[in-house]
Amino acid sequence: MKYVFYLVVLSLSFSGYSQILNKDIKKIYPTRYYFESQRMQMFRALVSNDAFLPTPLGTRADELELKAWSHQIGVCMGLSEHFYIDGAVSWLQNGESYAFASLDSDSSFNYQTRYRYLALPIQLKFTSGNKFKIYGGLGLLPGLYQGFKQDIQWTNALGAAYDDQIKVNNTMNSFTLSWLSSLGLEAQLDTDYAFRLGVIYRAQFNNSYKPYEDYIHKSKGWGLQFGLTKNL
Repeated sequence: MKYVFYLVVLSLSFSGYSQILNKDIKKIYPTRYYFESQRMQMFRALVSNDAFLPTPLGTRADELELKAWSHQIGVCMGLSEHFYIDGAVSWLQNGESYAFASLDSDSSFNYQTRYRYLALPIQLKFTSGNKFKIYGGLGLLPGLYQGFKQDIQWTNALGAAYDDQIKVNNTMNSFTLSWLSSLGLEAQLDTDYAFRLGVIYRAQFNNSYKPYEDYIHKSKGWGLQFGLTKNL
């Protein structure tokens, strides 16, 4: 139900605001709804929480990037000929991975960790062009923690394979705040629909974990975004 609530609030707020926009501005940049997917290459900054208790990173120092999908629906509202607000509701994923393989036997150990959020990205964007528009944006990305999943795979010295999955993590901060930037191209398909393709980068300000946990963890990553917009 909370997802429906956020969608309704976002839709009503943007629709109400769009009604007071100058008609000339609407002609230059009409209000648009859109759906967008993002294929992200996620990393993390991880350090010991020395203010609480210094803890070595151990094997976590060797964690790698993780590819993760995020999806969002939103509204673009024109402010002037070249500027508009892009606000959305996003199902967002962060994460990292780990991979170890023994040189002396068939033993190995791997995991992929995903952190999931309900996020409300908002950007101020600049655009220029007609049928083909370029755009660039900068904004904030608040997120509410929704869940954790860690897939684990390992083999023993004889090569026998095993796997497991962990879905509970009580160390997570319930709220994160990131900044994001984007750059891309929007191609008008007809009078109502347009396709957009671009790149996005985001980086987290605050700790993904609670204040008294062993580490300070901040997600960051870049990727491709693509979606379809429709004029209101």
